[in-house]
Amino acid sequence: MTEVQLSSMLDPAVARFARGCAEHILKSCDPGKLIDQQINFGAFTTPTHVLGFGKASVEMVHACALNLGDRFVGGIVLGPDDLLPADKAYTSIAYFGVDHPAPTKRNLAATRALVDYARSIPTDNSCLICISGGGSAHLCSPKPCVTLEEIINTTTKLNASGATIHELNHARRALEILKGGGLAATLAHVHQCQAIVLSDVLNDDLDIIASGPMMSPDHPIKHTIIGNHRTALEAGAAFIREFGEEIGPYVSEISGESSVQGIALADRYQTAQSPCLIAGETTVNAGASTGIGGPTLELTLACALRLTELKLTDWIVLGLATDGIDGPTDAAGSVITSDMFVSPDRHAAARHALATHDTLRFLDSIHVTIRTGPTGTNLNDLAMLLPASLIRT
Repeated sequence: MTEVQLSSMLDPAVARFARGCAEHILKSCDPGKLIDQQINFGAFTTPTHVLGFGKASVEMVHACALNLGDRFVGGIVLGPDDLLPADKAYTSIAYFGVDHPAPTKRNLAATRALVDYARSIPTDNSCLICISGGGSAHLCSPKPCVTLEEIINTTTKLNASGATIHELNHARRALEILKGGGLAATLAHVHQCQAIVLSDVLNDDLDIIASGPMMSPDHPIKHTIIGNHRTALEAGAAFIREFGEEIGPYVSEISGESSVQGIALADRYQTAQSPCLIAGETTVNAGASTGIGGPTLELTLACALRLTELKLTDWIVLGLATDGIDGPTDAAGSVITSDMFVSPDRHAAARHALATHDTLRFLDSIHVTIRTGPTGTNLNDLAMLLPASLIRT
């Protein structure tokens, strides 16, 4: 299980809540368990290969291999270095460490290996393709006359401008071969193919998740979505219900500026007077800022500031990026309580951190960041707001 790391300076009751909540959500979002629950492996009667790319690729491919048993032939995984097994769990799987959010030469080499493997699959065999968020960067195949540097520059500029995943992946599709159904065309000779998808995109748009590598109108295949941001949201709601509290309104598809959504969460809580939850994918338009922060950190800080301005005095807000990596930071999220912003100086420092998009440094300084490292799943972000008195009883 992913280790949830919190500062020893954090109030013990707050730490217990944050750790328990994060662990419960991440366990519920485990891609291996979701595959076990939702994929009918009995439908695969021929020798079967498994390809995987994205932040959840390792666990997804391993779960498929385990369920297939003797029918599993081999496969290839493109995934984060921190999640690759040191003992190469399956000798018939080729593991490649790749980079994110911008691709590198390693990604190019790994993608070429995956394409070569895909082309080598016998016609009468089957293939499962495990796709998760981060796959757009992992699977990198520039079109002729497009350089890796062009893809990196495009990705970096769009990320810095606060572009949505739809805008980002539409741009990637225009620059690369395997996106927009290119991988499906590469596997068109294979007897049976099925994509298993862990969605990090609102509305589960298969053309956008990992830039739609298996979405070809000429070579249609079955896609099964095993989890999305609502999976994380329901897990968060179930955790709060363990305190015997009714859940107020929750919104499952938030988007737009993180700080705006944080303020909206605070306003919703003031009206509802009961726990509120939100999930989805927000963005930060950092502009020329040199600050370090991420969407979830910015959302929770903006929410906390708004709650303070509303003079509400009994609250705790927790934000979590389910992949364990909030934007360009090494933090997964943060947990903030009403008694942390009593000092005018701290309030001013928080306001400055939000304005300069330097939220990580500030939240670290008050010991409220949550760290998990890469979690091996990726179901967007969520935040919850509830009475702090609830967790202290």
